[in-house]
Amino acid sequence: MMDYRSQQQMNDVLSFGMSFLVVVFMFGLLKSLVTSVTKPERQYLPMTETRKPQVTVTCPICGKAIEVPGYDSMTRTEALRRHIEQEHSSRIGQTGLKKTSPELIPQILINGGDPVPSQYRYLVGWVSEPLPEYSLAMELLPAVETAAGEHKIEVVLKQLKDGVEGIQQSDRFRLFLSTMAKFHDYSIGNLILIAIQKPDATRVAGFNTWKELGRWVKKGEKGISILAPVLPPRPTCPECGAKVSKSARFCPECGAEIGTVEVETAPLYFKVVYVFDLSQTEGKPLPEFEVPVLTGEANEELFGKVMTLAKAQGLEVSFESRPYQDPSIKGQYIGKSIWVKPDEPRAQQLKTLLHEVAHYYSEGVFQIPRRDAETIAESAAFAIGAHFGFDTGVRSFPYVALWAQDKKVLEQNLENIRRVVSTILEGLEKTKGTELLSEMLYSQGCDTPKRR
Repeated sequence: MMDYRSQQQMNDVLSFGMSFLVVVFMFGLLKSLVTSVTKPERQYLPMTETRKPQVTVTCPICGKAIEVPGYDSMTRTEALRRHIEQEHSSRIGQTGLKKTSPELIPQILINGGDPVPSQYRYLVGWVSEPLPEYSLAMELLPAVETAAGEHKIEVVLKQLKDGVEGIQQSDRFRLFLSTMAKFHDYSIGNLILIAIQKPDATRVAGFNTWKELGRWVKKGEKGISILAPVLPPRPTCPECGAKVSKSARFCPECGAEIGTVEVETAPLYFKVVYVFDLSQTEGKPLPEFEVPVLTGEANEELFGKVMTLAKAQGLEVSFESRPYQDPSIKGQYIGKSIWVKPDEPRAQQLKTLLHEVAHYYSEGVFQIPRRDAETIAESAAFAIGAHFGFDTGVRSFPYVALWAQDKKVLEQNLENIRRVVSTILEGLEKTKGTELLSEMLYSQGCDTPKRR
């Protein structure tokens, strides 16, 4: 009797459980049906289904096509620089890769070109360096007029030849240095070409670079023709096929060791490309760019920057009185010490300071022989001063005529001037100005400068 009742109770429990599950299932099914009927169908706008074509740029180190996200707000150059900093900078020094300046990398995008005629082969070294990034994106516009049978590259090379031949003249050399003060990251040959064609140029860039800056070349303007070397192809990794630097010992992608590859270092093919000066464009203003007015007045900010740079290089700058010194001597550089005559006007002290610091870089850093260092220091001081709007007053460079007797010596010394100028300007850009003046200069008896 007890067994029967227990069995009946178990059956009742099972029946109730099954009924409950059926009710839950039916409720869920009914809910899903009601939701599907009442919920409106999602509408998609046609624009959300259309993707803009992706803009890419080729990395010159690894050969990859780098996507440029948000091309409206980021240029190809910016995307390329970010990729190199993220993907390649950590390998530099570990794998033997030679660090390449990001400003020079986009040169790899220039292809084709014409061979250099034999009569101009000696000029190859003057223009063999890659172009800076802002000269890159150029359209080949008809800026060079040629006679029948002439090629554009011959016309430009002839301009370069004439510029080299005439540079020993003081006025031409001064113009060359003034151009270097504004465009020191160009090769010596292209500096000469810019100075010849547009001596009043203040800022040059390629056609498409100006477009990216919101400016357009004015109708009828003729470009400044310069030469872009077509760089020799880079070797590839035997394991993964990635393109590598000619100086690399290991592949940046797979790490495989790369044997020595003989690559022609001096390009023999060049392309005539064109840049345009700011004055040849119109459009969006560039408020951040200001061309300093060249004056002979002492620039106190520049004074402070040079003093800061000197201290960072471990130089001791003295303004002590030397009554026994020849009065015609305004300053002196010996080893790690610089002396500047204290009782001279401020502008003269700045000229002397620039000259002696340039002496330190010429002789102490780059080991330039004394016979050339004097004119190199004077030339570099002029170019650095001009970069900041300060005219050192140099009117004659007599040693240049001696250099010009041997074009190889002339080329080497002009390159030395550019090296000194570029190194000092890069150092000055990192300094903070006049904060060391009171500590290093005016504690030695000079009057406190008036802030400008």
